[in-house]
Amino acid sequence: MLLVFLFQCFVLTVQSQPALDTIKDCLTKKPKFYFSFDSRNSFIDHSRAKIFGFLMGMNYANRLYCAVGYNQLYPPTSNFDETYYYMNADNKRDSVKQELKLYYVSASVDYVFYKSHHWSLSMPLQIGIGTNYYRYNQGGTTHRLGQQINIVYEPAVAVEYKLCRYFGVGAEMGYRFMVGSDRKLNAKFTSPIYAFSFILYYFDIYKRFIKRE
Repeated sequence: MLLVFLFQCFVLTVQSQPALDTIKDCLTKKPKFYFSFDSRNSFIDHSRAKIFGFLMGMNYANRLYCAVGYNQLYPPTSNFDETYYYMNADNKRDSVKQELKLYYVSASVDYVFYKSHHWSLSMPLQIGIGTNYYRYNQGGTTHRLGQQINIVYEPAVAVEYKLCRYFGVGAEMGYRFMVGSDRKLNAKFTSPIYAFSFILYYFDIYKRFIKRE
């Protein structure tokens, strides 16, 4: 339900005439490069998990952001470990712990549909492609099990409050939906996502202190 609601909000926002006019106007402006680290909380198989990543792309008039990024499950947590059983060299049943891994690259667009001196509201949308699998080490050799290619779709809503010229705080809520060949594993990754952030406006700092020097 949350996924449908967020998608409908995004479509209605982008298709509205004022939004289209704003986007067209932003694209006529000279873009600025931007870079950001990203850490989002979510759930995997009902256990809390963090997805860490980074984004780099172009900022159009501080209203439209287009970027590419990299994301992964980090830090690894034992909550998702599973036991893998095998026959050892003595033909006896043995076991080893295997860790869950997730990596994906993404393309994203973030449209700021409301902006004031202190507040901004936006709807980031991220679509990625990557892989997930279980990894274990046996006799010094690393093995992968159940590896698959998957598509990741993450719509969200975000709010940002600018405390001063150089610092701000933000919050984001959305949903991660994953499509791949393993439905059971996909269900583990399909989850709400949320994040709270402290924001450093490094471009303003650069203009104020570094470029001036």
